[in-house]
Amino acid sequence: MAIPKKAVVRGVRALGPQARAIELEVVEVEPLGWRGGQYIIVDGGFLLPNGKACKRAYSPVNDDRDPARLELWVMRIEQGPGSAFLHAVEPGREIAFSGPWGRLYPDASAPAAGGGGRILILATDTGITAALGLVRSAHMAPLLARTSLIWLRAQADYFVPESEVRARLPAGIGDLHLGLAPPIGDPDRLAHARAVVAERGGAAAFSQGFISGDGAVNYGMLDDLCAAGIPATRENVESFFNMPKRPVPAAAPGPAVAG
Repeated sequence: MAIPKKAVVRGVRALGPQARAIELEVVEVEPLGWRGGQYIIVDGGFLLPNGKACKRAYSPVNDDRDPARLELWVMRIEQGPGSAFLHAVEPGREIAFSGPWGRLYPDASAPAAGGGGRILILATDTGITAALGLVRSAHMAPLLARTSLIWLRAQADYFVPESEVRARLPAGIGDLHLGLAPPIGDPDRLAHARAVVAERGGAAAFSQGFISGDGAVNYGMLDDLCAAGIPATRENVESFFNMPKRPVPAAAPGPAVAG
């Protein structure tokens, strides 16, 4: 059972017309234990028309040196009650959440397989939040030189400005590609992502892989990693939308539907 936690909004700012940054301070006695790449589930404190609580998952983008501080980047979804709630909160507001959830972070015990220890981080669309939290984390610092970070989205101004992402990237990333891809729902989208990875040697060039964002891309790329013999599982994937109809382990609730 998820244990409810509380945080206070300490700051908000616009990230262009679509998104908002929200700085939270966790007000718990026990350490949160958040690791970059994990997500929390925010409880809006109200019920949806279907009678269910409005809960939405968000991956903090800050580093995890101070796990009591979390920064969420929230995209405003038209007619989305969850994002509307977070786009309306002001400093001083207390919000409830659960987590951290997920295991989107490197396995220190994983063998440096055929990829020689190289790590792939592939994000599509809003999945860049999970990728940022991961690449900025303390446990990724010694691995950055061997990391390829890829962010694909349909438009250069989608979600947040590229300058915001670049400003948060740590120094020393071995390979960086912030580029465009066919729009969400385009049947060529997965092929494009595969082509970008192929330019870096393909799935077999890596020993670990982490994928976030569009579920229609995520599981195709996960299949590629598995086919290449990379020890990748569902724990290496966070789908923000287009979630495939696969069972989710009860111990780790999957990210809620966007909105």
